Amino acid sequence: MQKSTLNLFGSEWFGIAISTLALAQVYILAFGEFKYMVFRYVAEFFSLLGIFIFLVIFGVWIYRGLTIKDGVFSHWNNLTRFSFTALIPIIGFLGNYQLLYFFGITPSTAALSLVNYYINYILAFSLGVLLGYQLYTKEIQPREINYAIMLPQLAIAMSVFLAAPLMKFYGGLTAQTMYFLILMGLGIFFFLFIFIGSLALAGHVSNKVYESLPITMFPVGIASLIIINLFSLVGFGHIDHMIVSISSVEPLSVLLWGFEVWNFLVVILIFFSHVPRGTLGVWAYGFPLGLFAASTIKLFSFTDFQPLLWIYVIIAVILNVLWIYAWINTEMFMKKMFVTENH
Repeated sequence: MQKSTLNLFGSEWFGIAISTLALAQVYILAFGEFKYMVFRYVAEFFSLLGIFIFLVIFGVWIYRGLTIKDGVFSHWNNLTRFSFTALIPIIGFLGNYQLLYFFGITPSTAALSLVNYYINYILAFSLGVLLGYQLYTKEIQPREINYAIMLPQLAIAMSVFLAAPLMKFYGGLTAQTMYFLILMGLGIFFFLFIFIGSLALAGHVSNKVYESLPITMFPVGIASLIIINLFSLVGFGHIDHMIVSISSVEPLSVLLWGFEVWNFLVVILIFFSHVPRGTLGVWAYGFPLGLFAASTIKLFSFTDFQPLLWIYVIIAVILNVLWIYAWINTEMFMKKMFVTENH
């Protein structure tokens, strides 16, 4: 593989894997609500496909870093590519959770998952700290300030997906430790969303970069993930002396969900007025929409407000269409790159 071609395979390609896993999660939710086995089979297919895609891209990505002299530096020196590296722990949390969901949890798989949990949590936390260092010290280009810089913080809050089955399996000190880490991660995620998210919004408003428009969907996923964390904490019940009450979570979650809807509608308008063509950025829609679907089902399960179920169905249909459209865009992108390279 030529170096010019290999250089294309940056961390943004992990978006294909996480969007596929997000699609799998939507079908898991559909199976949970409607109980049709076909949804479970489709979910399992997309889950295994997403993990396979990740392993292939991860292998190429590592090879790129070892082959190209400044391959690692190019990621460190570009905030967008550096931030997309945080998709690795996100995929680690979600992919592992889905494997446990489909194939069950045993003492051996639980032990491996526990190690995976702590490794990915440390990785996500470290990437968040390094991003903060970069924001304070690096000479930043205007186009680097977009919602992608929220990914390292978002990765920390994703730990709740894998923590849930492990806390139930282990209990005791392990459950207490994970409960504490989830709360700590949620605090980091929430407050950095306020500060760094404001910076990212200003970047999108000030610098109209066509390629980064799909990333404007990220706030939908951010608010959704806060809701998922809050309802998950309620579901854990009383852990040691720590407990989160449903009476405080439910109204807050409705407020956050309203913010999601606003962002979702804005981005849908952006999509139809600036339809992405031949860009990998379209994959940025998948992960936030998957989180939006999950938070909507979480809210429905606690409120039993029927319109939420239909909104979930609409989100699921849109995600399926965008996943197919993203593959078409990927093909267009690769053709464009190869034509450019040959000339």
